[in-house]
Amino acid sequence: MKHTSLHTYLDEKLCNVDNPSNELIIKLKKDYWKLYYRHYRRHRRKFKKEFTLGFDREYLQLIQEKRGAMGVSEFLYLIVDRELRSDEPLFNDVQLQSELSQQLMELIALVEELLDNDRPKVITDILERLEVLEESFSQFIN
Repeated sequence: MKHTSLHTYLDEKLCNVDNPSNELIIKLKKDYWKLYYRHYRRHRRKFKKEFTLGFDREYLQLIQEKRGAMGVSEFLYLIVDRELRSDEPLFNDVQLQSELSQQLMELIALVEELLDNDRPKVITDILERLEVLEESFSQFIN
């Protein structure tokens, strides 16, 4: 930003005005603060990334219940910090993975029953892909 303070900005803008009105001074002050905050936000965005989060009513209610005496932002920072610093893998729900694996095995069984159908080549390809997916799940769970 070109100006280091409000006074240097006003001095430059009012140097040719003999007797500035109060309205002009107020307008120039507002213009200076607009410039200042624009510069400040641009400079800050370079070094500090910001994210906007939207929550539905259910999540807002949960946040209100769990945050206690903390502010909402402070609570969300705490949750994110705790999750990022924990050694547990993110989204590692073994029960969910087991259920998905079980459903995958059921799908494979259904496709095997369909092999008697008119188009065994397509069904065989699907079955092979499902088996590869099952192996991937097995490796992921173990």
